[in-house]
Amino acid sequence: MVYLTRILTLLLFTNILESQELDRVAVIVNDGVVLESDIQQRMADFKKNATLNGEKIPSDEALREDIQEQLITAEIQLQIADKVGIKISDEELNLTLKRLAQQNNLEIEEFIKVVEERGDSYSDLREEVRKNLKINRVQQGRIQNKIQISKDELDNFLQTEEAQNQLGPELRVRQILIRKNSSQNVNEIYEETLSGLQAGINIENLISNFSEDSGSGDLGWRKLPAFPELFSTSLKNMKIGDLSAPIESGAGNHLLYLEDKRGPTVLFEKQWNVRHILLIPNRIRPDAASEELINEIKNKIENGESFSELAAEYSDDPGSKQEGGNLGWAGEGVYDDEFERQMIKSNLNEVTDPFLSQFGWHILEVLGTRVEDKTNENIQDRAFSYLFNRKFQEELETDLQELRADAFVEIKEFD
Repeated sequence: MVYLTRILTLLLFTNILESQELDRVAVIVNDGVVLESDIQQRMADFKKNATLNGEKIPSDEALREDIQEQLITAEIQLQIADKVGIKISDEELNLTLKRLAQQNNLEIEEFIKVVEERGDSYSDLREEVRKNLKINRVQQGRIQNKIQISKDELDNFLQTEEAQNQLGPELRVRQILIRKNSSQNVNEIYEETLSGLQAGINIENLISNFSEDSGSGDLGWRKLPAFPELFSTSLKNMKIGDLSAPIESGAGNHLLYLEDKRGPTVLFEKQWNVRHILLIPNRIRPDAASEELINEIKNKIENGESFSELAAEYSDDPGSKQEGGNLGWAGEGVYDDEFERQMIKSNLNEVTDPFLSQFGWHILEVLGTRVEDKTNENIQDRAFSYLFNRKFQEELETDLQELRADAFVEIKEFD
């Protein structure tokens, strides 16, 4: 028992000495510090993650220098956060950790278990995430307003090979080739092919009927820069199912058919063409009277009266009443929740029963549905984010260099 007590005392004393050794001040940063324990912990974490991921581990000297600089710039930014009063609530922190868990396809309880099974402390992770949120808030405040992206800049970027390779979808293209000196008239073939497609004839049959190419006309899946420039000029503005006008090359005239698109930026949106009549309750015509009137209007429509004329007469929606109640084409997420629910479940050309939204009493009729290719719009949004993030990182690097240069930093030398 005495022997065990001596061993425990020795271990405890050793741990205290190690703790005191590790908790020396490694760097003074303005009126704050970076502790040796922080540097050692980061180095250990880096090595553990690198080993798990099969990555090369740099020398201790190079790794220490890199981590030390990271902690210096982090300390400078945390000091700014404290100075301007940036605080991260537990609610925001919990939400961020929940999202972090979801990104790893885990519930928060599973995420905590994984962290602790790796030998890490979840409470330490929480505080590290809180610090990172503070730093992100500082960076957003200092950098975001410095970044401007003009329409011309965005348009020019979208024309670059970098943008088309990074963001552009792969296109599946087929062609009808009418060779030079052919007895066929290319303009007549174009009109016949267009009529055939509109009539529902398969493109493969049309290629077989008209093309003078020895192959199937299938150009395969390619990104836009991989096509000849003559082709890409037309293809970049085409939608699925479009047929290009004749394109002349050394081989003859080409009719390009865009059969499909694929890739992470490809986006198709279902849209509805809707008309409605809205009655907004007021003091003269309260809720019950508005409900009674909307039922009377629906009965009139069922008895053969014109929806458009009744919308012009009764609807309280100034934006659509002069259009016969027509709201035009729109996808999900545009209208009030209840209006959207009624729109989605409605059959074509059937007037709904009256229903109440946050605006008042409605009846609506879906006049048509379509699937719209929103890929180009999605690419523009992604391109803006791509440019913004690139400029943000450039500005941030400059800003951090300036902050580092202006700060008082003293790196302690240990024996």
